[in-house]
Amino acid sequence: MTKDKYPEADAPPPPTSAIFFTYSVLGAVLSFTFGRDPSGMLLPGDDDFVRELAPTIIVICLFLVSYSLLDVMHVGIAKQRYGLASKTYPAIALNPPEEVYLAQRVQTNQVEQLPGFLVGSIFFAILVNGKVGGVLSLLWATLRRMYASTYRASVGQPINKSGITKFTIPAYFVLNAMLMGTVVQCARALVHSL
Repeated sequence: MTKDKYPEADAPPPPTSAIFFTYSVLGAVLSFTFGRDPSGMLLPGDDDFVRELAPTIIVICLFLVSYSLLDVMHVGIAKQRYGLASKTYPAIALNPPEEVYLAQRVQTNQVEQLPGFLVGSIFFAILVNGKVGGVLSLLWATLRRMYASTYRASVGQPINKSGITKFTIPAYFVLNAMLMGTVVQCARALVHSL
């Protein structure tokens, strides 16, 4: 029906259940391959806690600085380029230049993705494996930086030609694998404690 009404419509994504299953399998692989032994302490010992968490915290802090310098500031720069700093709100919101709109979308989408990243990366580093969590966090942050620069540079292109999905979809998989890895690790510890 949608294809008849909108012939330019893209194919729908796979079913949500299939995506969830894939995230779960990836999380189980991470937990069973890299997770701490669930029969012991789920949390790293006092001596290891900082060493386990530090790589992920470094990535988070660097990502937040890059967000401030690149995403937030690009919105202001784009608005200044088009003289929007001297206009009132309705004039800015109704029909912004495409460069401004894309810069705002990048900034907004980074904020939308951040809560899951913070929870997933920190909990994965603490409960599953800090070194692997640091690597996965760095991979996610790199994909998000590539998404941002690609999307901002897509002025004049339709979204399905912008190339952002080659960064957003892998970033979703990395993030949700960390979240599900944490879930599986906690479930393993609970089952082992019974």
